[in-house]
Amino acid sequence: MFDNAPLELEDLIDQCRALAYAMVELDHPEAKDILTFILSERLDSLYRAFHLTSEERDYY
Repeated sequence: MFDNAPLELEDLIDQCRALAYAMVELDHPEAKDILTFILSERLDSLYRAFHLTSEERDYY
């Protein structure tokens, strides 16, 4: 089931770890490319969430 709620920092970290692990373990090049793209999006989200100001955190 899809949950559109904002992710907590810990959730983003867990997703990044899982994606990185899957990329190392997989042998399929196309799957690795897709996971690399998803990981880059998650890392960007993690970076933005980490650097939110306190006012922005209160808004979300």
